[in-house]
Amino acid sequence: MRPLKVLLFLALTSLACTLPAVGRPVIVVTATPSPPPSPTRIPMTATPVPSATPQPSPTAAPSQAIYDADKALHNGDYDTAVKIYESIIKQPILSVDPKLRSDAIYGYGVAALREGLFNVAAQAMSEFIANYASDPRAAQALFLRGDAYLGLSTWDNAIADFTDYIKYRPGLIDSYAYERMGDAYLALGQAVAAQENYIKAVNNSTRAVAPLAALRERVAASYLNAGNAEAALDQYEKILADAKLPDYRASIGLQAANVLADMGRTIEANKRYQQILDNYPQTLAGYRAMQALLKAGIKVDSLVRGQVSYAAEDYNDAIIALNDYTTNTPLAQINPLAFLLLGRAYRDAGNSAAALTTFQTIIDQYPTSSLYGQAWLEQGRTKFLAGDTQAAIAKYKELAEKHDTVPEAAEALWRVGYLYSTLGDNESSLATFEILGSKYKGSEWATDGLFRGGMAAFNQNANARAQRFFSLLATNGTGELQAAGYLWLGRLYQLNNETDLARAAYTEASKIDPGGYYSIRANDLLNGQGPFVPPTKIDWSFDTPERIGEAETWMRKTFNIDQTGELWKLSPDLANDPRMVRGNELFAVAAYDDAIQEYTALIDANELNPLALYQLGSYFYRIGLYREAINAAAKLLDGAKIPTEQAPRYIASLRFPIAYYDLVLPETQKYNIDPLLVFSLIRQESLFEGLATSYAQAQGLMQIIPDTGEYIAIKLQWKDYQNSDLYRPHVNVTFGIYYLYEQLQGFEGNVYAALAAYNGGPGNSAQWLRMSNGDPDLFLNAISFDETRLYVRRIYEQYATYRAIYGVK
Repeated sequence: MRPLKVLLFLALTSLACTLPAVGRPVIVVTATPSPPPSPTRIPMTATPVPSATPQPSPTAAPSQAIYDADKALHNGDYDTAVKIYESIIKQPILSVDPKLRSDAIYGYGVAALREGLFNVAAQAMSEFIANYASDPRAAQALFLRGDAYLGLSTWDNAIADFTDYIKYRPGLIDSYAYERMGDAYLALGQAVAAQENYIKAVNNSTRAVAPLAALRERVAASYLNAGNAEAALDQYEKILADAKLPDYRASIGLQAANVLADMGRTIEANKRYQQILDNYPQTLAGYRAMQALLKAGIKVDSLVRGQVSYAAEDYNDAIIALNDYTTNTPLAQINPLAFLLLGRAYRDAGNSAAALTTFQTIIDQYPTSSLYGQAWLEQGRTKFLAGDTQAAIAKYKELAEKHDTVPEAAEALWRVGYLYSTLGDNESSLATFEILGSKYKGSEWATDGLFRGGMAAFNQNANARAQRFFSLLATNGTGELQAAGYLWLGRLYQLNNETDLARAAYTEASKIDPGGYYSIRANDLLNGQGPFVPPTKIDWSFDTPERIGEAETWMRKTFNIDQTGELWKLSPDLANDPRMVRGNELFAVAAYDDAIQEYTALIDANELNPLALYQLGSYFYRIGLYREAINAAAKLLDGAKIPTEQAPRYIASLRFPIAYYDLVLPETQKYNIDPLLVFSLIRQESLFEGLATSYAQAQGLMQIIPDTGEYIAIKLQWKDYQNSDLYRPHVNVTFGIYYLYEQLQGFEGNVYAALAAYNGGPGNSAQWLRMSNGDPDLFLNAISFDETRLYVRRIYEQYATYRAIYGVK
């Protein structure tokens, strides 16, 4: 579930030319009461108004209290939101505008639901339903109260609320209500009723392919539990009719085949197993299908068996099968791929000697095969993995010298240069890279080798030699490394006081890869500007009437748009598009992931429509879906091949937003940190997605790992901290900025080192800093983690864009 967004569509235009004023009226709040007993369900007594989900408005919220509560809700500060809403509710009825009171009760229920206070949420929604049945949100309150009842395990009440929701809001998101009802019936032990509702969920679904397939899997499982295998098979067939991903298709096909086998329909099951094996041999499902065929006594081609087992990392079975194939097939008819896979299987199983012998068979018997050079590389790799680096070097050199025309020769020579460097034989490494760069000009391996050689020579103070490397790279390279070649030529010229040559080199570097690290860095050097230097003044305005007017004039001129009036508002076609209508309804009932599926489909469907992308980007930003706004703005600008810095401020800000500025700016002021650096970091880390989680379990906007979160909580003496708090923007931003501040302090303001420490650890960053003597360009090259090196580069690139958008010259 995504972090809660503003359900009342916060007015973000208060950011205008200045930040919101401080010193606004203080609202007295009281503590959240103890949760009341599980509330009695109060049915809706009046028919709700069947209007559409409210659209965002560029005007400010009518009450500062409601505005503050909504903002707290948006920032994940549910406790504060609950307290503010509660303070409004507790005021005498006649002293509060009825609209404000209804907003407070509704927001109170939503905040309580997000906090897991299901009793409080159900009570609030019950009060809202009882007193504001004609409010357009009344039916949505039923859905939300149904979710609260699910949390309370009061299944009958939940079923009743979802039933009423469908009655009052039919045809919108019925599938999601039926699915929840199915869950409730299942919890009650009523399997038949559960199945009926799951089937209704499928039959009434307007979901995208992936979530619908997941729902169909649940329906199939319910059919199997009920003993209706035929119906389960029908669901699997319907999934396969839409599914595109090979791994998923193979998995569903395997489930269907297993069902057939369990039914005793062996011939049909084996036919399906064979189809999976034929079509998806590299998948785990393909391996399992093969095992099922073998178990049934059906012969599988030995080469196929070897390929499938190797892909599944069953090396012993791969060795058996491939040996059977190579033994029983005439030499002239053997596919040399069998020997390549057999050698790899031997190596991965720990038998290096057998691996080397097997690879040698390709070299001896198949000199014209496309796998010939690969066999040499595999022998070198086998020797290296066995710990014999010198033997690996000799094997790679032999290939490069004796067979320099095979495609793998350049890679072999690169490996020689690299391995020499790991042994500390810098002279041999440099000599090898120089030969590589001259002999295989323009190749990927030569380009990388020239860069490595140039950096190694520079680090050894062999500047003349470094200049040869970088000159070759600048002349024959492409893309970012060609820009790097010119940049380092500029550095060398500058060291020699050859100012004109240095400027010429930096100028070339700045033009080669616009927006890329080396081009941006060269431009900074060209202008005598250090890295991460903040602008002298920042103008945060981006969505003022003047900025929007400027953007819309540009849109009309750039895309020949004749439409009159405000362009940013959703067109009737977009507003009434079924995907938008469903997305808005799902968003309103806090089914955020499902809403995003609908919104993303709408963006993709309009990727060639600049006006629609402009409107969608504006819309998503205003409702707090920053990642989707970035996506729409990126498609708009990239489709028109317009650099972000050349777009009007308002459109550029959709792609490079200052989202959560109300959290970021106070913390950066507190620690005297450049806010543009923090916005750049957040964009790189999460695209402003509050629930982002990395493969390393880094969490939230600033991607804090659990151990670091616990450490920061102790340092800040954060009360009642738990790991899930990292998904709350107000916690994550506070923690992330503090941790960045700590790194900046530890590295005496060195932003490169602080960012590397933030991503790769302060101990590693300290080592890289010592190796580079504080030189930022040498520091970047000293970073030994590819991810961290790319991380620092990407933030440098994003910072340059933020500085261009918001900096005042």
